[in-house]
Amino acid sequence: MANCFSRERVEGFLHTQGRIMVNGKGEEVILRGWGMGNWNNPEGFMVGGTNGLQDWGEDFRLPGRMDRARSMSTTIAELCGTAYRDAFWPRWYRNYLGEKDIAQVAEDGYNSIRLPLCAWAFLPEEPGYHWNEDSFAMLDQILDWCEQYRIYAILDLHAAPGGQSGIACDDGLDNVPHMFEAENYERTIRLWEELASRYKDRWIVGGYDLLNEPLSPPQWDYLLPQLSRFYDELIARIRKIDRRHMLSIEGHRFSSRLEIFDRDMDPECHNWCIHVHCYGASPEPGSMMGYLAKSAELNVPVWLGETNGSNDWMATFFEMHVQYHIGFNMWCWKIADQPGVSHHGYGYPLPEAWALVRDYCEGGTKPSFEKSQAIFDELLENVKFENCRRIDLDSDRHILRRPGIAIPAVSYDPVPGRGLSFDGGYAYGNLFDFRLADGMHIMPEPGYVAPDKPHWTQFMKKKPGRDHRAPWRSHLLLGLRDGSFACYTIRDVTQPCPLALDYYADEEAELLVEIPGCPERAVLLAPSTDKPQRIELGTIPEGEEVQVKLTVASGRARLQNIRFGC
Repeated sequence: MANCFSRERVEGFLHTQGRIMVNGKGEEVILRGWGMGNWNNPEGFMVGGTNGLQDWGEDFRLPGRMDRARSMSTTIAELCGTAYRDAFWPRWYRNYLGEKDIAQVAEDGYNSIRLPLCAWAFLPEEPGYHWNEDSFAMLDQILDWCEQYRIYAILDLHAAPGGQSGIACDDGLDNVPHMFEAENYERTIRLWEELASRYKDRWIVGGYDLLNEPLSPPQWDYLLPQLSRFYDELIARIRKIDRRHMLSIEGHRFSSRLEIFDRDMDPECHNWCIHVHCYGASPEPGSMMGYLAKSAELNVPVWLGETNGSNDWMATFFEMHVQYHIGFNMWCWKIADQPGVSHHGYGYPLPEAWALVRDYCEGGTKPSFEKSQAIFDELLENVKFENCRRIDLDSDRHILRRPGIAIPAVSYDPVPGRGLSFDGGYAYGNLFDFRLADGMHIMPEPGYVAPDKPHWTQFMKKKPGRDHRAPWRSHLLLGLRDGSFACYTIRDVTQPCPLALDYYADEEAELLVEIPGCPERAVLLAPSTDKPQRIELGTIPEGEEVQVKLTVASGRARLQNIRFGC
């Protein structure tokens, strides 16, 4: 039978059932997917232009050049002419996200995508309501591919009329959330009514993500009551048209705050989820407690709708979310491949003469119309999937928790309570306040000197002369003794996979290895106090989900890394 990640479960309207998502047959679905950022709503740093994120201070700032779709459009018109600009966007949309992209998402093992929509691509900024049928035809084609490859598509209003966030990603006129002004407010609702009318019968649309990251910089917090009223009116008007699609609702401050969720947001249908974004939080259940508590209070699922991080972080944090039935969506599938950009998806090469465009955006000489058009023609070819490369070849294994990874021993599975999956009897905490609620003995590796303020966030701040890597990744060990144990899950094991352990031992210790379908194995850990030792623990059989249990039956050991086939 297909598991909850399988594309075989992409069937029928996705909806909520208590704190989980289910398909049209009532089978649980945990979303694992990619956000298609930069497609319908380009962002400067992903295009190869300027980064508008530097402008979210309290000072009013106008948009830069090439920092958002709007400024990109203006710059293209200046460089290439208005006729070229008007023809550019349909070509960009279709080249950037094609059938090969959707097919690759499916082949890589994901079951969903998030489609960021820019309002003016569908509702031109003109008096009245005139729909761009070419944009809707483009979206229809993508949904057809999603249906063909069994990929749920979440419609995400990333850039509402006037802008809802107060930063570049909302494609606003400036860095002010003008969406809350009367005309833009109504146009946003009318756009959603149109989307709901057109797609109310398309089950491959997994849900409606109503607003991306509304009111993100803190200076816009005073508009929170208006956001609350907007959600109430928008949801009521959508439900007059469409009662079947799940609603994905985001809080403010980059979709990290939960104050908005003080009631059932969808009282008519109760078919909605709390949508949060997370980058770089400490990879432990404690970082999830806020939205887990809200999920329990309101009896709705949580969706980690936008996220990214290091490979170790993703292998750890995403698995914790899965244990709580929470899906995740990576940001993002494709961006400009350029030096200094850390990314897990695909990258497209920038044109050879792209520096001329950058120089112009910074006040340099304008290239000729002919030269500029040639540069942007090359860009349009480069964004096609066949011209892109996977930037991090190892990322899928970490994102999906597949063989070929090594994870820190302190990334053990979350558990429902002490005594059920581990000892949980250590009462003294640890230097880094890491996973304190678990009651596990977590300690630094030998010789490691902690910074002045021993909190995990300190390791994320880069200062000369100090090692500020996250301690759980490189410097923390899990201490086990006298019957205490930890469990580790690996997924999608398609062929037998070797299991190994890196460890320190203060004395000879007996380690019991329990692998489903295999006899329990006892392994002796030789004493090693100054440097880690590596020992083979056996072979993991094929399976969709395999949980390994490691118990120190006697003696004491400090576990560093668990190695699944690497």
